[in-house]
Amino acid sequence: MLPTSAIIVLVLSVVLGALYKPLDSNSSFATQKPREWAVTSKNILLVTAHPDDETMFFAPTILALQRKSNMSLYHLCLSNGDAEGLGETRWKELQSSLDILGIPPTRRWLVNHPQLRDNQTASWDADVIAKSLEPYVLDLKIDTILTFDQDGVSSHPNHKSIPEGVKALATRISVTPPRLYTLISVSLPLKYISVLSVPLTKVDIYSSFFTQRLELLVIRVLGTWYPELLKPSIPRNPDANGMPTFISGYEEYLKALQAMKAHKSQLVWFRYLYVAFSRYMWVNSYSQVRYTQ
Repeated sequence: MLPTSAIIVLVLSVVLGALYKPLDSNSSFATQKPREWAVTSKNILLVTAHPDDETMFFAPTILALQRKSNMSLYHLCLSNGDAEGLGETRWKELQSSLDILGIPPTRRWLVNHPQLRDNQTASWDADVIAKSLEPYVLDLKIDTILTFDQDGVSSHPNHKSIPEGVKALATRISVTPPRLYTLISVSLPLKYISVLSVPLTKVDIYSSFFTQRLELLVIRVLGTWYPELLKPSIPRNPDANGMPTFISGYEEYLKALQAMKAHKSQLVWFRYLYVAFSRYMWVNSYSQVRYTQ
């Protein structure tokens, strides 16, 4: 049996090794139906509620998508975070943060509608959100929207209101609505496992990669005997319908920390604990939300 010290060294080696490089899975948000071509994202709109959301919750996604030359990422913040009278300060901090994360001024906007004020206890009206999103979605030809899920990660009512607003948008516009992907809220213990979330999620991704490739290999081999059944005219995207996941390496994490430092007005003691221990500084996973008719 290995001594305790050897086990500790082994675990640390695995964790540190996992932090070396970023990794993503289905980063194009590919979906595919039988006998149809895969659908992938080209123009993506990240919608957040307040300044600092982009760093505290979505930094792994932003930094990963900036490396994709075939996709354009835009950011829309619905409120200037004026709950404490710091709206102008927080807007300036948001701009500095987005400069660090790599979203240029021509691809980022603040809505700040009077009915979309930062409020810890009130939800936002879905129709107001939909009307605010509509011109950006239409003008930019947005095909994918990323935002919080129905639990809002932190249970903030403003966060939880956004996906309802996107659903309302889908009923307003005459064109095909953008696909909606929401950031998966995890349980409290999983939320604060910090760097341990990286190797655990990478194991999940590599397991999925192996299963997908093995399945394709089996189909290819069997297709030599039953070509009319197992060789479809439309090729299958190996990533299609997989969970979109983005994992930062240590360099990306340090950049996210730098971006968070731009939000000087928000750096109270509990946010230092958050950036040190939160899974969302390292890992983002998404679920597609289907619109109901």
